[in-house]
Amino acid sequence: MLATPTTVFNPSNISHDFFHLVNADVSLHIRSKLQAMDMDLIDLELHNSSSTRTFRVYVTLKRAVHLKALHLAEKILMQEIEQKFSFRPHAFYWRYLPSELVPTNE
Repeated sequence: MLATPTTVFNPSNISHDFFHLVNADVSLHIRSKLQAMDMDLIDLELHNSSSTRTFRVYVTLKRAVHLKALHLAEKILMQEIEQKFSFRPHAFYWRYLPSELVPTNE
């Protein structure tokens, strides 16, 4: 028996209510995956823009990471988010905070 395909929401169709419903779960999923990939995560922000109709993921890392590693991480995360949450982010934005600017707990 064939499985029925799941509906994948286009980022332009993500409602404000749906975004708030999955925001915490998607953030936790991304955070845990990046930590499992040994990426030092400082900040993670999900943004659902009604004006541009895009869903964006902003990731701030503690140290610079090779571009191929970022590309692979983004590809894996996009596929997993699509499978688990039935929508696809429009874009990932990667940035890193140089070590001299990383906040300390002192």
